[in-house]
Amino acid sequence: MFLSVVKSIFDIDNVGKRWGVRILYLLTVILNAGIHFNPFADTDFTPLQSWFMSVYGMTEYDQSAYDALMTGIPLSRGNIIYLISSVIAVIILLASAYIYAGLFVRAFRKEKIASIKDPDPEVVNYAVSHIPDQPIKISKLIGRVLLLMLATVLVALPLVTVTMYFMFLALIGLPFIFTIPVAYLSGDKGLFSSIPYAVKLSRKYYFVNMRSIAVVLFAAIILDFAVPFVANFSLTAYYILDAALTTWLWLSFARLAGLAYCTMKDFPIKDGKRPFAI
Repeated sequence: MFLSVVKSIFDIDNVGKRWGVRILYLLTVILNAGIHFNPFADTDFTPLQSWFMSVYGMTEYDQSAYDALMTGIPLSRGNIIYLISSVIAVIILLASAYIYAGLFVRAFRKEKIASIKDPDPEVVNYAVSHIPDQPIKISKLIGRVLLLMLATVLVALPLVTVTMYFMFLALIGLPFIFTIPVAYLSGDKGLFSSIPYAVKLSRKYYFVNMRSIAVVLFAAIILDFAVPFVANFSLTAYYILDAALTTWLWLSFARLAGLAYCTMKDFPIKDGKRPFAI
């Protein structure tokens, strides 16, 4: 059972007719790999590292020396371009993950409607029209992705700062909050009402969600350790492989969020027993 759950999480190709997510994956990989090949970006931060060592190595406070160091930060234009490109890469990955999660829930609900079989067309039409969870329209999904991206960018800096200082607490809270974007992208709730709604759904599935998240995080740790060895043989291969695997992990996490949301919503835990495992 557990192995089938793991396969379901990482099987990112299995959404709808598959071509939509294949194109999404390919475009994301190309854009992220292309950032590494930017001829104007400079990944050499050795002067900046030496500057940091000089600042922290000051044993006596000298105002003139300190002012000279502060006004001469060795950050080249190429370094700045690389840093901006890295931020853009994260934004691209985040947008792809949001799109994937929305497409996953949409495909899940379309399959639910397609499973309704009855010889009488009126019965089928009535059943379809009375299903509470209707697939979101693509135009509406695009609008929600854009609004969610804007909201994410606005809260990203304080959120990242808090996460850095309270990493352990952030990991503990992750099973409660990781389906919040999905609740919004599914069309079920508004931007703010999706927060308490997703948290309420996650309460009885907390440890199940934690286990599934741990699987993705464990895969990320393994790849983060193994992939850099490729750079010893070919930087080009490393950049492409890193972009491909990073995109795969982000979409896998988005798939997990979509799978968890659909499971918690359609199969609530009753009497301490869950009818479906994630």
